[in-house]
Amino acid sequence: MNPASMVGNLRIAGLFSCVFCLSLLATGVQVAASPSESPDPGLADAGSHAPEVQATNYVYHNYTDIKNHLVAIQAQHSDISMLYDIGNSWETNQGFADRDILAMKISDNVAVDEDEPEVLVVGLHHAREWTTSEIALELAANLTDGYQNDTRISWLVDNREIWIVPVVNPDGLDYALETDQWWRKNRHANIDGSYGVDLNRNYGGSMNGDSAGAWGGAGSSHVPSDEIYCGVGPFSEPETQAIRDLVLAHNFTLMLDYHSYGDLVMWPWGYNTNKTADDADLVRIGTEFARLNGYTAEQSVGLYPTTGDSIDWMYGAEDVYPFCFEVGQLLFHPTSTADVLGVIGDNLPPAHLGIEIAGDRQERPFQIEHTAVSARDYSSPGFPIDANVTAARGVDVSALSVFYRVDGGAWSNVGMGRFAGNDSFEAMIPAQSIGNTVDYYIVGYDVSGVELMSPRYAPYELHSFLVTAGSTPPIAEAGDVRLALVGETVVLDGRGSTDDIGIESYAWSFTYNGSLVTLSGPVPVFEFWVPAVYEITLNVTDAAGFFDLDTVNVTVSGEPIPEFGSLLVPTVLLLIVAVGLWRRTSKGS
Repeated sequence: MNPASMVGNLRIAGLFSCVFCLSLLATGVQVAASPSESPDPGLADAGSHAPEVQATNYVYHNYTDIKNHLVAIQAQHSDISMLYDIGNSWETNQGFADRDILAMKISDNVAVDEDEPEVLVVGLHHAREWTTSEIALELAANLTDGYQNDTRISWLVDNREIWIVPVVNPDGLDYALETDQWWRKNRHANIDGSYGVDLNRNYGGSMNGDSAGAWGGAGSSHVPSDEIYCGVGPFSEPETQAIRDLVLAHNFTLMLDYHSYGDLVMWPWGYNTNKTADDADLVRIGTEFARLNGYTAEQSVGLYPTTGDSIDWMYGAEDVYPFCFEVGQLLFHPTSTADVLGVIGDNLPPAHLGIEIAGDRQERPFQIEHTAVSARDYSSPGFPIDANVTAARGVDVSALSVFYRVDGGAWSNVGMGRFAGNDSFEAMIPAQSIGNTVDYYIVGYDVSGVELMSPRYAPYELHSFLVTAGSTPPIAEAGDVRLALVGETVVLDGRGSTDDIGIESYAWSFTYNGSLVTLSGPVPVFEFWVPAVYEITLNVTDAAGFFDLDTVNVTVSGEPIPEFGSLLVPTVLLLIVAVGLWRRTSKGS
């Protein structure tokens, strides 16, 4: 998806985790303490609001603050973040304001639409639920500042496309911060003189063919002044249209939608107690989230019935696995800095898990078993890397490989093949020099395309080994005693020599006809022209410099045959004499 309009070009210093929140407190709006409130919006009186009391030290961020921080994140991390304007608020469309609905994409190769699992994170459908935009904003900072600094975050950014919409309802946010802290809806001017549509009742319904789940049903109202007014029709509001269009333009597999409050993690259906076709997956994932933040996991209808909400439409219309987080225990927007940062901190681990699970929502068993060692003795054939790979869906045996590098250099890869059983695979990293450090990781895919690495978050965590010399010297074997005739070519054979890390050199030496002769190689040859018993010494040396000696006797028998060098001078002299005599005879004639 191309950006509707790119925003910002501002460079700031790096920010990370909840330090980000603390560093921004001075830029937002202070909030009055709020009483305990019912999480059921239908019980709230739209016309009566609690009086403001003494403000505490947490400062929530208005729309402009949030936009500025997103622009700053993009400027600081332009290689992995990109800000999109995905639509306008209602007041912007009317010319009353200038509030775009902003979405930040976070991924490596951020300008490219890669074939990676996509995740959507949204905050602040409801104007008074300020903590939800703080969570989304902090998640954006956490992912970008953690990149190249945190193993898991770096892996998530490299292997996912993450879209974060911190504020779905920018008009409502500013109105609640500036005028009425209990405001819930957007700021649509209704025909009866009231204001606002409940954006989380304005989606298109369950879209599963069940009329009970259609827009405008249970848990919504058609009275414009009501807190849960669903609008004049599904997606009547520009804010929900923006989210719908973003979803339709992408292939999101999982969505996290933050609301407040109740310490709950919920999933479809919200309109009745019927179970979805993927209920087992949704229950399992929701329970995993709740285990991390201590919330209660339940089907959405357990809080109260709703129609036209985001999660029912996301699941029914687009097969997204959606989860609604009701964050915080007692308040729509806590006033204490410690409370707000606590809520944010509680919900970052589930967000990280959700981003990871997006790669395999069914979480089918997939395992790479590999035992790594920190040091390996030099081996001239190379270093075998063995793994046991199993997958419930089946392993794509054509896609298993080992990536390796030497002393931090460029990455190379070798394929893995089966050996010693159906689930056992092996690759061979080429031989490296003693003292080299070899980093490596294993990559596998199941037949559905789910990727798995060993270690899990490679290449940000790696298996490594140091190439060592080994501790066992070689064993030289010069072969059997040899008998030969004068002039015969004798083949020496040192191939019986052994070493645990590989033999680097074979050196043979002996005295022949008063001179030292040296030969090299495992199978050298030599012609003997002088009969004698020759003691030949073999010296084998390995890569570590260890060596060993062995000897073999070669007995050469028969009459000595002068070698060419010893015959050359007498032969030349005889020729000279013969030529001289011939010339004298010729003159006498």
